[in-house]
Amino acid sequence: MSIFSNGIVLAQHKEPAFSRPLVCFTNPQTETLSLDRPPVRDIAGLSADDIVEIARAAQIVDERDGKLLHRKLMRVKGRGVAVVVDAIDDEPYVSSKINPLLKLREETAGGIGLCEKAAGTDNVFIMAYKNIGDLETRIPGSIEGYKISRLRGGYPARPQSSLLNIGQGRRLTVGVGAVIHLYRAVMQNKRQSTVFITVAGNCVANSMNMEVSIGMTIQQILDRCGLVDEPTRIVCGGPMTGIAIMDTDRTLVTYTTRAILVIRDSRRESGYNCIGCGRCARVCPMGLSPMYIRRFAQTQYYANLRRFDAHLCVECGTCSYICPSRLEVSRDVARAKAYSLRNIVGAQAQEVDELED
Repeated sequence: MSIFSNGIVLAQHKEPAFSRPLVCFTNPQTETLSLDRPPVRDIAGLSADDIVEIARAAQIVDERDGKLLHRKLMRVKGRGVAVVVDAIDDEPYVSSKINPLLKLREETAGGIGLCEKAAGTDNVFIMAYKNIGDLETRIPGSIEGYKISRLRGGYPARPQSSLLNIGQGRRLTVGVGAVIHLYRAVMQNKRQSTVFITVAGNCVANSMNMEVSIGMTIQQILDRCGLVDEPTRIVCGGPMTGIAIMDTDRTLVTYTTRAILVIRDSRRESGYNCIGCGRCARVCPMGLSPMYIRRFAQTQYYANLRRFDAHLCVECGTCSYICPSRLEVSRDVARAKAYSLRNIVGAQAQEVDELED
């Protein structure tokens, strides 16, 4: 079963961060953030309502979608829906889901069991990305009895369309980090105060997966890992969809921070012109022609954008990744999209309203 309808197969550069131990780098104050409730003495005696309430008290946020876990559990409580644990790190370099899955197996399995009990089901799936090569660490077929499904395909991943055959209806999809924090809330009476991230890039002295405190600055984390060169780009998130940051002393780790990439671009790899190969058009998940949209945006020939549907761009970054000339295609397409939404799509909607009147 493939979860990807189109896109490109990425080279998954997960080493060396992937195989190294998970490093805990937290503020001492976060260790004292406990729940104001008595410890759980009999985990088997917990009801679905108890699990939802503990998740609420611990203020656990699912890293995959930024939603509160207790609300997701409440919606599926006792309905017997399938539980899907998302360990898919489809972006290059990033392994902040699969690494904790492998390094914290007992906590992961315990959290999955709690989600399983809350949903009233025994239908559980763990999903990881298959196209990962040259790894020293072998991804097993199961974790503490829970089977790991290795899914193949290309970027961008589309989990929502991939799970149509799972559960035959509604399902609970939850990130690895969230299930680990749920287990800790139940067994250790701890509020969520940390997240799992990957720190990588050609400027990082020690690439690693880390558990860090929410609210830490990016600079604190980079000081811990060390830099071997002056970066030209620092990206919060994956290389495809991450956000470039300027002030590392003021940018903080949030509940949904999954990676910090520190990169120095080579001048030899920049400054080339479009060669018209058409790769960006072949891999675009929306079927657009990024090279033409980029050209019109650069020349400010916006009249032609009406025919090329720039407003449909989902800003996945695939066009920039696949470009052999290493052009910032996605940046220019995003600019064209903004113009289209502001001046073309809005004008078309106004024309329709006037005709209907």
